[in-house]
Amino acid sequence: MTRRARLSLTLFAVILAQPAGAQTSSPGPSSTRAPIVAPSTVGDPWTPDETATLQHDLDALLAGAPALRGAHVGVLASDTRTGATLYARNADDEFQPASTFKLLVGSAALEKLGEDYRFRTTASLARIADLPGIAHGGVLWGALVVHGGGDPFLSVRDIDNLALAVAQSGIKHIRGPVLIDASRYDRAPYAPGWTWDDFTYDYAAKASALTVDENVVHVHVAPGALRGGPARVSVDPPVVAVASSVVTLARGASTSADVDPDPSGRLHLSGGIALGAGRHAIDAAVADPQAYARKVLVARLRAHGVDVSRARAVDPRSASETRRIWKHLSPSLSELLPRFWLPSDNLVGEMLLKELGFVSAGTPGTTLKGIAYEEHWLQALGIDLSTLTLADGCGMSQYDRITPRDLVTILQHDWNASYREIVLAALPVGGARGTIEGIAGTPAAGRVFAKTGSMMHVRGLAGYLATQHHGAVTFAFSVDDWNGSYPDLAALRAQLLSRIITD
Repeated sequence: MTRRARLSLTLFAVILAQPAGAQTSSPGPSSTRAPIVAPSTVGDPWTPDETATLQHDLDALLAGAPALRGAHVGVLASDTRTGATLYARNADDEFQPASTFKLLVGSAALEKLGEDYRFRTTASLARIADLPGIAHGGVLWGALVVHGGGDPFLSVRDIDNLALAVAQSGIKHIRGPVLIDASRYDRAPYAPGWTWDDFTYDYAAKASALTVDENVVHVHVAPGALRGGPARVSVDPPVVAVASSVVTLARGASTSADVDPDPSGRLHLSGGIALGAGRHAIDAAVADPQAYARKVLVARLRAHGVDVSRARAVDPRSASETRRIWKHLSPSLSELLPRFWLPSDNLVGEMLLKELGFVSAGTPGTTLKGIAYEEHWLQALGIDLSTLTLADGCGMSQYDRITPRDLVTILQHDWNASYREIVLAALPVGGARGTIEGIAGTPAAGRVFAKTGSMMHVRGLAGYLATQHHGAVTFAFSVDDWNGSYPDLAALRAQLLSRIITD
């Protein structure tokens, strides 16, 4: 085993030891996980005969496969060491990428921001003319301002630490406003091409320079005491208003509780839950991230004994002087990347894209500025911009398009970069860690390091293979215009990858 492979396995051990908050998933109990075999630069070269036989076998596997009936399929597999093509099928066609698109913004962020990059959230006392004051240190200040720094994982606990810092600084009364400064990014909550009926749910939370728990609240619905009576509803954190028409159904009935927000921020619950059923959880996106962050902060300030007056509509940038009283630094980008790629977190993709826009082109960070940087970066890799369409950072947009060859080019760049091990440690591993289905129990288990992509009529997978004899292979497997059985497609894909791995 090479030194690089040993280092890779060490990083994987660190990631597997992360707490539940890291939001990873696994194929089951630890005893069912396949051992992870890191891709390596060491292996036998592919001979012309081996490559020809591989191409024949993969063609035969894909030809007329029932799982691909009517679908548009693209595959590219390359020898990672040399870049030589081992197999290509529609490799230059444009496909809807779904979440394989997250490889682009994650890799561009590593390149532009650096693996040690941290997001900074701060809070300040501000002097704003003609506002009631906050007495602190013998000086009268006008407002408490929280400055969003783009941290995608700022939590309620972090906001509680801010409130505690305010209380411990000696501030007992805040008569002026509590303000949220999210001016680092623009206020456009979604990228073009997103589907409007996704907006209620946690996977389509609005992007903002200040997020709290990813701009998601956790709603719990439990049956009432009597059939036909109202269900019991709770919200965590309890700062969002709820209007519920959920009723308690007969025992054994199916739960159908769902949530719809309105522009005022209230959540409307409807449906039913069976008598005697367990608690039903719904994660709902908040309507206004800045208003939500302020409500959370005010609640935590009051919990720590700070009297808070009603806020006013004031632009925090009108402050003539500020004094910082609290700072929070996120973990490094290398530590955050597994929390982005492993659970395939859409909000992180959108915020990273805006952060690229901010760092490369200034305030405010926007999707378009981020895309402009990505286009510059992709051209530097030798990618023809006419082969792709960039609309967002996570692959949710119906407008996104990219070729298998483009994905492989990005992955080849990552392999040759200084942050190779960070990328490998952040990717799902089939049969061992993350969200790749169909790999467990096959020869590919523990050897497929790849990002998945899944939307209606779209399935994708792109990453690296640790072959048994030839070293690493970089690949992309893209499918769209597809309407088949996903277990059948996953099984076919596992066969194809296993054939490459076991050559």
